[in-house]
Amino acid sequence: MGSIAKYAAVNTKIKALEGKFLSSDQYNKIIETKDYSEAVNYLKEETPYYDVLKEYDIEDIHRIQLEHILKENYIKNFYKLSHYFSGNYKKLFSILFIRFEVEDLKNIFRAKYLGKSKEELESLITYRSPLSNVDYDKLIEAKDVYEVGEYLKDTKYYKYLGHIIEGIKEEGLFRIETALDFIHFNSIKKFINNLNNEDKELMNKFLGVYNDLLNIQWIFRGKKYYTMSPEELLNYTVYNGYKLNINSLKELCYSKDMEEFSKLVSKTSYSEVFEDGKKDEYLIQRDIHNYLKKMYLQYQKKNENNISVAIAYLELALLEITDIVSIIESKRYSISSEETLKYVTTIN
Repeated sequence: MGSIAKYAAVNTKIKALEGKFLSSDQYNKIIETKDYSEAVNYLKEETPYYDVLKEYDIEDIHRIQLEHILKENYIKNFYKLSHYFSGNYKKLFSILFIRFEVEDLKNIFRAKYLGKSKEELESLITYRSPLSNVDYDKLIEAKDVYEVGEYLKDTKYYKYLGHIIEGIKEEGLFRIETALDFIHFNSIKKFINNLNNEDKELMNKFLGVYNDLLNIQWIFRGKKYYTMSPEELLNYTVYNGYKLNINSLKELCYSKDMEEFSKLVSKTSYSEVFEDGKKDEYLIQRDIHNYLKKMYLQYQKKNENNISVAIAYLELALLEITDIVSIIESKRYSISSEETLKYVTTIN
C-alpha cells in the first residue's frame, strides 16, 4: 500500500480537496468583516464554501448550525476519501471514524442526562455516516441514559460503558466521557499494527503526539483549575504517547505546583505550547492546534507516497473548521480583529 502506484490516485484527490482550503487573504478578510452576517456572507459568497452553503439563507444560519453544516461536509469528504483505499486501509477509516462517533455519543449521553428534548438532541448530532456503528435513531428516541446503554449492548462500546452507566447519577458524565475517549484511542492503537511498517510508524507518531499534548493539557487543567490529586490525574492520562512515557507523566502529575510543572514541561518537546503555566485555557488550546498544524503542514508539503498525506489533509480540514467557527463566533460578540487572532491558529 505504500507504493507510488497505490497512492497516486489518493494524493491527487487530496490535492484537489486541499485546493478548497481558505487562503491567508480569505482568512484576513473574514476577520476584518464588521459583523456576524457579513462574515457568514463572505464565507458563502467569496470562498470555496459556497458549494456547502449555497442552499442556506445566511440570515437563518446561527453559529451552532454553521458548525454543524461544516462538519457534515467534512464527514462526507472523509467517507468519499475512504473509497480510494482497500483492505486494511479502508478499515482504517472506519477506525478513525470512531473519534467522531464518540463525539456524537458524548452529546447523546449529555443530552439524556440533562433531559433535553429529542429536537434539541437531533441538532447536536453531526456525524451520521455509512461508517457509523450505532443506530442513531434508537439512541435519540431513548428515554434516558440507561436506555442509551441498552441500545449500545451489541456494539463495541458496551464492554467499557455497561458498568459505568449504572453509577451515572452519583458520578455524573465524567467517567463515561473518559471511557469513550479510551475506546477511541485504544481502537486506533490496536488497528495500526495492521498497516505496513512505514505507515504504522507514521500513525504511531501522529497518535502519540496528540496523546502527549492531550495529557499535558489534562494535567495542566487538573492542577490549575481543579486541584486534583496526582494519583487521580495520572489515572486519567492516555498512555502510548510519542515522547512522554509513564515516568514523564508521573513527574508532571506529581509536580508540587504550577511553577514546577512549567519547568518540567519546558524540558520536553512541547515547551512552545506550555512554556507559561499562567496561560489561559483558550491560549493553551490554540497553541496545541498551532503545534499540530505545523506538524501536519510539514507532511502536506512533503507529499510522500504514504498515509501521511491523507492524515494531514483530514486534520488540517478539521483545524480549518475550528478556526472558521472561532472567527464567526467572535463577530457575534463584536470582538476586535486583533483579539480574534488570539483564538485561531497561525494563518499561513
